[in-house]
Amino acid sequence: MKDELVFYVPNAFTPDNDNSNQYFTPVFSSGYNPYEYTMYIFNRWGELIFETHDVTRGWNGKYGEDGDYCQDGMYVWKILYTDTVNHRNESKTGHVILLR
Repeated sequence: MKDELVFYVPNAFTPDNDNSNQYFTPVFSSGYNPYEYTMYIFNRWGELIFETHDVTRGWNGKYGEDGDYCQDGMYVWKILYTDTVNHRNESKTGHVILLR
């Protein structure tokens, strides 16, 4: 039996140091290769502000790795991964709202 692709991408997060919902992290549970994963976060001007190749590492709402916190608002995410069912490279995009 082949793994069916199963994932969830939240549409908002609140990095406000209250120990709840601090990171924007898509949740993949099956059907993808974790070694062939990339997530990008862009601001409204299309500037890349975060990148990871680790599916367990989410965006903390900061510009870059340890920069200043980004303003509240909507950001664009793009996820690249390899589907293990048909072995194709896939690309998904969407929006996430950062709230404090």
